[in-house]
Amino acid sequence: MEVLRTPDECFDGLADYPFSPNYVDVSDTEGGSLRLHYVDEGARDGQPVVMIHGNPTWSYMWRKLIPVLAGNGYRAIAIDLIGMGRSDKPTKMKDYTIPRHQAWVEEAIFDKLDLKGAHFILHDWGGIIGLRAIADNQDRVASVIMSNTGFPVLDPDEPIATMTRPGAKMLRQFQLYIRFKKNWQHWKTLSNIALTNMPKADVAGFAAPYPHKKYLTGNRQFTQMLPTRNDNPMLTENWHALQKLKSFEKPFLNLFSDKDQIAPKGFNSVRPIIPGTRNYEPVILKGGSHFLLEDVPQEYAAEALKFLKSVETN
Repeated sequence: MEVLRTPDECFDGLADYPFSPNYVDVSDTEGGSLRLHYVDEGARDGQPVVMIHGNPTWSYMWRKLIPVLAGNGYRAIAIDLIGMGRSDKPTKMKDYTIPRHQAWVEEAIFDKLDLKGAHFILHDWGGIIGLRAIADNQDRVASVIMSNTGFPVLDPDEPIATMTRPGAKMLRQFQLYIRFKKNWQHWKTLSNIALTNMPKADVAGFAAPYPHKKYLTGNRQFTQMLPTRNDNPMLTENWHALQKLKSFEKPFLNLFSDKDQIAPKGFNSVRPIIPGTRNYEPVILKGGSHFLLEDVPQEYAAEALKFLKSVETN
């Protein structure tokens, strides 16, 4: 497996991101290892809060939430998925699958960091990968906050009547575009989707891990794994994970925004199926796009902290 590693100097002086890097090694598919990066701020004996980003972000998206959590006594941990941020970047599209991402996350969080009683905050693809990891490690989890994502499933016992999933035309066109767009400057896509006028320094922060198009493979492959067809194996894999999550009774909050362009009603995919969601009405923040931590970071932090504090007192 050919692997790239973004030079450290690319991360010098990033806006609002003064955090020291931390790394764990996770297994690749050929008997070697990959280096996974994570931010680790706050008291080491504080209750861990694990943040998992999606595409095309990295741990930089949590830069305004991390200090709030750390300042309130939590151990704030924000990982970079393999292929993104400061983590190692395999160079072939085929190197990335959702089961591999799940295995890398589980190994990093539950095996190497050995976290117990952890709260999870999940966004975008981090929702799918994170929930699948949680499904197999429910005893290590204290609560979940899920934001602007969904958990699409397909019952493997139901025959597939049509191959294309409803409403997938635009996403299929997007997939085709990115398949051949090796220089996808996704930080520009992100800034165009955000409702706020993002400072140039913040856009540069999202671009920092990708000094050349050869570093973009992991981001591009996420677009190809979008479930636009009913034969996508992720759908039945998610279905099996959801059956396990039907026993998850710990607190589970859906924290969304009102102008999410990607998954505005994604909470319907888990609520009320997962028992932990039933006591928590979805919180919908006003004025936030899909990338709500760029638009309403203070409001997001306040709601997340309110939930975490309520979990502690219950």
